[in-house]
Amino acid sequence: MSEKFIIVGGKRIRYISGGSGKPLVLLHGWSFNADTWVESGIFPSLASRYEVYAIDMPYGIKTKSERFKAARPEYAVFLRGVLDALGLPDPPLVGPSASGEVVLWYVAQRLPTKAAVVIGPVGLGEELLSRLKGVGVPILAIWGERDEISPPSNAELLRGIATTAVLKNAGHAAYLDKPGEFVKIVLEFLSQVY
Repeated sequence: MSEKFIIVGGKRIRYISGGSGKPLVLLHGWSFNADTWVESGIFPSLASRYEVYAIDMPYGIKTKSERFKAARPEYAVFLRGVLDALGLPDPPLVGPSASGEVVLWYVAQRLPTKAAVVIGPVGLGEELLSRLKGVGVPILAIWGERDEISPPSNAELLRGIATTAVLKNAGHAAYLDKPGEFVKIVLEFLSQVY
């Protein structure tokens, strides 16, 4: 596992990579950074099966990348630039909360990815939902049963767009509350679509 930096669009972007196999990209929630995936044990669990890239996106309160302000659809386009710089044509993307919204905008803009996993995605507005219809990309949306920021009832909004799962006794950061269950669900989903 190693920490590296690349320059994308004039911004210094940090990422952690490790493992081997087909690539898999992890983004972080607003209150976290790439280290969260490592500290939770999720990164090493996924790295036993995939070549994992945990990217510090240019937003959030703990990112170690150079920040800039943009709308979520613009962050999605910036993510494409990061993936290009890393030589990753269409990896599956995993994003919680704000990054879940970025991943959904990425998919909605028909940017290349094999699959998407979002956890408690926020910002499920009408424009995003209408643009997600018929995208043809397998999407798994996971909620914590006790998520008060993006309640599990939001799963209804993604009916016909995503496969959904709810983790019992988990909050908004469901993947951190139930890392073992989260990894199991993600690996099962990816094994079917990737």
